[in-house]
Order: sequence, then structure tokens, then C-alpha cells
Amino acid sequence: MRTYVQRARADQRERTALAIERAALRELGIRGYADLRLADVAQRAGVALRTLYLHAPTKEALVSAALGRRAVALARKVERWQPPEASAAAVLDDLVAYHERTYRSDRQVLELLVDSGAPGGGALLRSLDRVRLQLIERAMAMLARRGALRVRPEHAAALAHALLAYPTWRAALTGPAKRRAPALIADALRSSLLA
Repeated sequence: MRTYVQRARADQRERTALAIERAALRELGIRGYADLRLADVAQRAGVALRTLYLHAPTKEALVSAALGRRAVALARKVERWQPPEASAAAVLDDLVAYHERTYRSDRQVLELLVDSGAPGGGALLRSLDRVRLQLIERAMAMLARRGALRVRPEHAAALAHALLAYPTWRAALTGPAKRRAPALIADALRSSLLA
């Protein structure tokens, strides 16, 4: 088979897989895992049911593939963050701002991991949480090397991790703080961690 034909087929297969993934996540968000029907996913994706079965033979395989792919992409995005070479307060502000941007842009996936009841969602959320904890530990270790922390780095990382965890963040944004939540979280971190 000619290379350009293979490439075109591979591109079409990837576009179909992405359409199925988006449709699965959308239906999962609307209906939840228990009420998810593969026929509805196929219709939303614009593919035949047999095409959907070629990509994912079961509902569990479909959901875990869709959530897994998005969670891995989110974890890679989180891993790339580097603390800025600035003042300690600016590092904490940037850490909070980075979490805010990440949570806002990937809110749908995080909500599905927390609330959908999909199999494997908890494990994916825990693995993403480990990546976030490593990022926070890296930032706190840098601040500790500068002598900017008033507590031990592991305690600073634990507090920052608790304040920046997605369930805490969601509660802060939907509670009375609303849009001020990121600024309040940054103030809490600065006042409790910095010397």
C-alpha cells in the first residue's frame, strides 16, 4: 500500500477516535456512567455503532480510554510548569494562577473524574494528584533553598497541596468567595508559608 494512502487512513482513524472520545466525554457529563449508552455516543460522534465497537468494544473500555487519554494529557501539561525565578510571593502567586488556569481549561475532565462514577476515574485522579504534588514539592524545595519558608518544605507542600486540590478549589469557587477564591488562596499561602 502506498505511504500517502496509509497516512490518510491513519489521519482519518485519529479524527474518528477523537470524535468518539469527545462524544463519550460529553455523554458521560450529561448522563453519568450508569446511564451512558454506546448508541448515543456513536450518534453524537457521527459514526456507525459498529465503528464505535471497533474503537472500544465495551462501555468501560470507551470511558477508561477517553478519560485516560485526557488525564495523561493534563498530567503532561501540569508536569511542564516551572516556578519562576522571582520573589517567593511571586512564585506562590504563579503556582495558584497556574492551578486556576489548569482547572478552568480542564474542568470538564476533572469533574468527570470526580463525579461520574466511571471505573478507573479515582485511580486517574490519584495519579494526576501525584503529579501535582511533585510540582508543588519542587516549588517548595526551591523556596526552602532560598530561605523564604517559615515552615519545613514538606509541611509547606502539604498545605499548598490541600489548598490547591481540585475538590477544595471547586468548593472555594462555588462558595461565597467565588471569583476572589484564587486571590484568597494565594493570600493564605503567602501568610502561612513565607518568612
